[in-house]
Amino acid sequence: MMEFSRRRLLQTGGLVGTALVTGGLAGTAFSRIASAADDPLYAAAKKEGALTLYWGSYEQQTMEAIRDAFKAKYPGIEVNLLRQASQTVYTRLRMELQSGVHECDSLGTTNMLHYTELKKIGALAPFEPVDGVHIPDAFRNLDPDKMFHVGAISLTSINYAPGKVQTPPASWQALLEDQWQGKITTGSPAFSGDVANWVVAIRRKYGDDFLRAFGKQKPKVGQSNVDTVTDILAGERVVGSGAPFSYTLTQKAAGNPIDVVAPSDDAILNLGVTGILTKAPHPNAARLFTNFLYSTEVSMILQKNYWPTLRKDVPWAEGRSLDQLKWTRNTGDDLGPEVAEGIAKWKELVR
Repeated sequence: MMEFSRRRLLQTGGLVGTALVTGGLAGTAFSRIASAADDPLYAAAKKEGALTLYWGSYEQQTMEAIRDAFKAKYPGIEVNLLRQASQTVYTRLRMELQSGVHECDSLGTTNMLHYTELKKIGALAPFEPVDGVHIPDAFRNLDPDKMFHVGAISLTSINYAPGKVQTPPASWQALLEDQWQGKITTGSPAFSGDVANWVVAIRRKYGDDFLRAFGKQKPKVGQSNVDTVTDILAGERVVGSGAPFSYTLTQKAAGNPIDVVAPSDDAILNLGVTGILTKAPHPNAARLFTNFLYSTEVSMILQKNYWPTLRKDVPWAEGRSLDQLKWTRNTGDDLGPEVAEGIAKWKELVR
């Protein structure tokens, strides 16, 4: 996309007007560029010229759409996106930090413990995004020192193949019925923050007896909870446990044979989190991107892809809201020991 200075815009006003009339330049895109040109943070980020994201929140399609929207709004900043499972990107980051390598600017994962650990070692930089005022009240101010913020809102549920399953399991407990043995796909808490969060919630509800019985169902264990969608669409399994509500709906809307059910014993809400690294090579670009997450543009992308939006003034797709669902969220001052114990029990009882 061509880049214009304000003086150049005034000098070429007639040409721009013609382009708008003929459709050669979309009016909304033009106004976004003009608005961004006056942003001092953008000016500083543009001098850096690049941004590197290590991201475990959202699936590839949604994250690429967010990346592309950022590049369109802020020309001149090249975005390098590494999208993998949350634990995978976090492990890579920790290894780089231990080796004195600083490539990552902004980290986004589905495990808040990553950020409490990074904060303890002084690896996170404080930043308060101006547009953070639009975040739903329940998810604002995750950290009093402003070193990490909500980057995604996810709901873990049950998905299934409607052509092969007449009556899907209506609850987590229903997954333990004999009819689902050898037919379940799931992610791994050792790789996915959402699945780790689900394991903590399940153990709080039903204890290790659930995991023991679940292991006897012989589930196919992948890494990310997105793998449950892949397995169902590939015909390898017909039911997904610990599955992503939003991504399943996106695939359903695209015409793929998959659907999702919110379990009667609660969907599990988890927050994706984002933070800027203290030694980020492009700190201004990272700040600009963090603030961009709370823009109308991003929430419209999330709405289109059936994710909960990050702004109070942008509704979810199809009029959905948290008020319409039964859900729970793990809370506590330190979930670290529970997550670690849950992963250990999973490896012992489910594998």
